[in-house]
Amino acid sequence: MRIRRLILTTIFCFSLPLACLAQEPEVSKVEPPSWWTRSSINPVRLMVRGRNFKGAQVQSLETGLRVVGAPAINERGTYLFVDLAIAPNAQPGARKLRITTARGVTHFSLELLTPLNRSGRFQGFSPADVIYLIMIDRFSDGERDNNDPLRSRGLYDRGNRFYYHGGDLQGIINHLPYLKDLGVTALWLTPWYDNYDRVNQIELKDNKPSTGFHGYNPQDFYGVEDHFGTLAKLQELVEAAHRLGLKIIQDQVVNHTGPYHPWVNDPPTPTWFNGTKEQHLKNVFQTWVLHDPRPVAALKRATMEGWFLDFLPDLNQNDKEVSRYLIQNTLWWTGVTGLDGIRMDTWQYVPNSFLASVDRSVEA
Repeated sequence: MRIRRLILTTIFCFSLPLACLAQEPEVSKVEPPSWWTRSSINPVRLMVRGRNFKGAQVQSLETGLRVVGAPAINERGTYLFVDLAIAPNAQPGARKLRITTARGVTHFSLELLTPLNRSGRFQGFSPADVIYLIMIDRFSDGERDNNDPLRSRGLYDRGNRFYYHGGDLQGIINHLPYLKDLGVTALWLTPWYDNYDRVNQIELKDNKPSTGFHGYNPQDFYGVEDHFGTLAKLQELVEAAHRLGLKIIQDQVVNHTGPYHPWVNDPPTPTWFNGTKEQHLKNVFQTWVLHDPRPVAALKRATMEGWFLDFLPDLNQNDKEVSRYLIQNTLWWTGVTGLDGIRMDTWQYVPNSFLASVDRSVEA
């Protein structure tokens, strides 16, 4: 009996440090990962994903960056929102920040960027442009090494029309002179967001799993799909297009996320989505009711708040955190690449007031 009590006491003593360690704050993702000096949005609002953030305080450890106000933390302690003011004379480079709770300390960084020169960038587009639509995965395979990336093995199959076929950003770069010779003036590229690294068991095609090759089911709004390339390769594409006098139009998705996004099971706010995975409306696509002065309320709500195809989580742009996140994401892609225009996917199902806010932010 004394031996058993001794063993239990020893286990308890050794488990205490592990229990405390398990409660230390941890950071898994920072969005946006970078921002600019002299930006029209300052302070910038960061959303930090991780765990054990309850009661957290955030402190900037370096010059050029200042924390504004107290952070907002969701009930589960898995998301932290914090405003950071960037000094106009701040030099580019990583800035370290500290998160402190009663259980411990962790750190994360924000990269400060120099704004891109506006010359030859951010040109916009008009009816005078000849726009060529490219589905990235189905255009040209310019880099065989990314056909079956290590992080998402098994999604490449040229024999399956619902899997990746190898098209990528390098393939577009290789064909820019050809496109120029066609008389094209602008390239509209389907979404390049990082998609889920697994087969889609929810959306079946021909009664079989599919993939996110088309790009319209974002898994990471700040990542480039690894089957297509990298952020550096995307920046190379935009620069190469501009040298030939070609514009780049990004296909953006602000209505919904992919079905496997971490937000689905752990939303950053209680109203991040319209509904939940277990209980939500199905989109009925009755867009005519949006122009009816006396619409059927239930039809209008299902059209605006219903989940696309009944499985794509519908983002709630009336949630101020969602709205801020999406607007900053639009500006981030524009600012880090120098792209020229935006085609907004599924815009009918997004509040006009939100789209007006996007327009104002882009024009600022």
